[in-house]
Amino acid sequence: MRYLLSLIVENKHGVLAKISQVITGRGYNISTLSVGPSHDEDTSRMVLAFDCEEKIIQQVVKQLNKLIDVIKVFLIDENNSIERELVLIKIARKKETEESLFRLTQIFNAKIINVNHKTFSIELTAQPKIINNFIDNIRAFGIQDLLRTGPLAI
Repeated sequence: MRYLLSLIVENKHGVLAKISQVITGRGYNISTLSVGPSHDEDTSRMVLAFDCEEKIIQQVVKQLNKLIDVIKVFLIDENNSIERELVLIKIARKKETEESLFRLTQIFNAKIINVNHKTFSIELTAQPKIINNFIDNIRAFGIQDLLRTGPLAI
């Protein structure tokens, strides 16, 4: 099952390394990890995604709560949260598919953020399921590069 953890941590050197070491040192895998400053300059917010059993996520929460630099750990309820990801995709530019590509970006509310003679660069911020669907639909246009953030959730 997929689980999201949100952590408030002290904003100082080495905290990310300590957290990842605690998790990977026990053989658990982090699916995605997003980190950034919070509203308080002394803290940062981390969102970690795991694909694991409930027993494992409970163990991860216990281990993270033991770390001095971790202020608070939240297990995010997917039914009571707002979740978004960002994807940037570079697509091969082909005259015969441009109109279809424009329509697809409109359907998904994506933005074409850069165009040159060889490629289109597209940005989409949405729920992970929508991003997955967009990627599936746009594959036929010739993905040259793709960069996807992990989820942010509140």
